[in-house]
Amino acid sequence: MYMQKAVKQNALKRLKSARGHLDHVISLVDKEKYCIDILQQSLAVQSALRAVDNVILKGHLEEHVAHAMHGKDQQRSIQEVVDVFEKARK
Repeated sequence: MYMQKAVKQNALKRLKSARGHLDHVISLVDKEKYCIDILQQSLAVQSALRAVDNVILKGHLEEHVAHAMHGKDQQRSIQEVVDVFEKARK
């Protein structure tokens, strides 16, 4: 299975940005900076990762699920998406 080139590029760009922010959070903790500043940066990392999830999910729905809806893999594709959402809510 493959990922659309644009989805991959967008996801990688966002992940690298999130990694940079996470490195900053680690630095803030290491330097014992103000807790609220650390929390704000941590929330920014989490938001960035959710944005990556959205990009990847949208690409998956557009490419793989749309294709599966025309074939015999409908139920499996639907269940995969449901399972991801259930895991995200925990």
